[in-house]
Amino acid sequence: MKLLILYGVNCTKEIWKQLDPYLKEYEVDYVEYPHDVTLKATKVKDISKWVYTHYPSDYDVVIGHSLGGLIALELAAVYKMAFKKIIYLDTNLKPAESFYRNLMTPEHMTAYGDKILEMFQDERKYYTPELFKEIQEDFDYTHYLELLDQKVYAIYGDRNQIEYERKIEDLNLPMSTLEKLEIRFVPNACHMIMLENPEGLYTVLKSILEEPSV
Repeated sequence: MKLLILYGVNCTKEIWKQLDPYLKEYEVDYVEYPHDVTLKATKVKDISKWVYTHYPSDYDVVIGHSLGGLIALELAAVYKMAFKKIIYLDTNLKPAESFYRNLMTPEHMTAYGDKILEMFQDERKYYTPELFKEIQEDFDYTHYLELLDQKVYAIYGDRNQIEYERKIEDLNLPMSTLEKLEIRFVPNACHMIMLENPEGLYTVLKSILEEPSV
């Protein structure tokens, strides 16, 4: 099974290092966006187009984190890459409530915070203000789901609040969008799921990958 994996804004493919050992049974390509592309990108589509033109269309599954999740949806909905399954990780299709605005748990901030924040600072200069506006202010990418026949899976960290009852409502998604999503949660993780709980993320991913494709 071939997987195409996409990271989010201000990141590099190094964020997948702790998850990678769990994915050895799959053929995986970790995309890295060139800085000369991100420096000119004012819309998500500018990066999606680059991925589409540089990667083949024979992947079984696409997995995208944050901005990478939006790119994954565009590759399927706009560029018609025929993934059997689309999985996004802690991606917001519309501005979500504060429950979803934690980078990592306090424990994981202690362990990884300095390294991650340094990466963010190093990479931020390669992204345009226009692109940040596209993904941080009054955005709505729910329409892409209307264009897709594939099953779309949304995976979020549970913020160590298993009992919190408004996890779904706090995504601020219309019912028509929620009906097209299968939403799952990874324990002991926030936004940086692949670093905070790679084994837990793998468990959820494996259960999805083993499901029969519609």
